[in-house]
Amino acid sequence: MICSNCHREAPDASFCTWCGTRQASEPGDRPRQQFAAAPNESIVSLSVLTTLLPHLGERGVNEYRWAFGVGILVLLGLYVAGLITAAFIVAAILVPVVYVMYLYEVRIYRDAPLPVMFGTIGGGFVLGIVATIILDRIVGDRPGTSDTALGSVIDMGPLLIAAVLVPLVQEIIKPLPALLLRNRPAFGQSIDGLTFGVAAGLGYAAAETVIHFSSVVTGLPVRSELGLWIFPLVSVAVLMPLLHGSTTGLITAAVWRLGRRALPRLAWGAGLAAVGGHIAFSVGGQVILAARLNPVVGLIWQALVVGILLIAVRVLLDRLLREEAAEMGLGRTTCGNCGSSVLAAGFCPVCGVALGATPTSAVRSADAGLPGPASGATR
Repeated sequence: MICSNCHREAPDASFCTWCGTRQASEPGDRPRQQFAAAPNESIVSLSVLTTLLPHLGERGVNEYRWAFGVGILVLLGLYVAGLITAAFIVAAILVPVVYVMYLYEVRIYRDAPLPVMFGTIGGGFVLGIVATIILDRIVGDRPGTSDTALGSVIDMGPLLIAAVLVPLVQEIIKPLPALLLRNRPAFGQSIDGLTFGVAAGLGYAAAETVIHFSSVVTGLPVRSELGLWIFPLVSVAVLMPLLHGSTTGLITAAVWRLGRRALPRLAWGAGLAAVGGHIAFSVGGQVILAARLNPVVGLIWQALVVGILLIAVRVLLDRLLREEAAEMGLGRTTCGNCGSSVLAAGFCPVCGVALGATPTSAVRSADAGLPGPASGATR
């Protein structure tokens, strides 16, 4: 067939193997182009699992949705039981543990499990411990607030400095453990950079939680009053890991691509989105806290910023997967998502998933005599 989007000759199937566009099923239908890592979803979607765990496939997403849901139920059960210290421990490790399971299942680490595990989540955790201690000493416990006879007063100058300086420093240092893996030949795809960046960010988030809530864990009795602990628990268990994972993943995925096929505008855009999103998250949180507004307002603001960052990750990943798919030649492979044995380039012609986003256990063997796209070809 001739693809209705890229106008290239491709195997007759539901999706173009070169650009991933769903072909029109009826005369007059317009071709549709969905998220490259999950063609059943739109690019503009708030699906956390297909965004930050893009190798799972449709069946794996459901399994991890259940795993994460069980973790949240355990967290809520501990909170209702008054076991606040145990709840904070679970909150700190919930998302990183789920991500370690993901790395193991899809074998993203190829044949180097220890360097990947210790160089991403482990490296992010160690770096997070050191950086959080130093930054807390520089900034202080309550930046931008002071107590007077009339009560607490907000000083926007120091508050904004702290809310801008800390995120900027964090986004510079968080990607470093993941970037150490960039020059390994086995990890040449941009989706590897995204995955390793997310892992490093999650390790950093866990370390930040350990430092900031260590006094809570060590100071509270085993059972305590519920109070308003549910709000920081939700932030620590869900929103903070998603913030750090998304921002670090954005930066590492963009940097990963530089030098292989220069996309400076895309890299700058991803970096600005990461830093800007983190600053917005921090500034809004600090202002809401200093103004002593309802904690629900803080959670809503954090969730809004995280949602925008997740969409930014999806847009970047979709662009990178399509750019790299355009450089692949035709070959015989088994799709790791639908299990079909297909003749394909960058996308499975049966289910439409980008083959770069399938588990690494899927084996691809190039067919001799089947040329790839011309040098420098784009989607």
